Amino acid sequence: MPTYVLHRGRVIDKRHRPAKTDATASDYPAPAVQSFDAYQSPVTGESVSSHRQRERDLHSSGSYDTRDTPPAFKEARHARRQARRTPGEPARHS
Repeated sequence: MPTYVLHRGRVIDKRHRPAKTDATASDYPAPAVQSFDAYQSPVTGESVSSHRQRERDLHSSGSYDTRDTPPAFKEARHARRQARRTPGEPARHS
């Protein structure tokens, strides 16, 4: 059974559509490639060179990166700090 697609305002058979000219576009899924600069773990001193190693390192030490927390968590933390703050104390920015 043929499949039809809309191409430049015309309905054509999908098998006869022109090839894509953009070299980056593809019909096939591709993994997302992210660069990761290796760093020395402040907890264990070992080299961390991938996202998976980073997650394992943080998990094994019971730590977390504040950049990984959701906005609702950050807002709740800010509200807790504001509630603890004394009236004369200046606000801290984090």
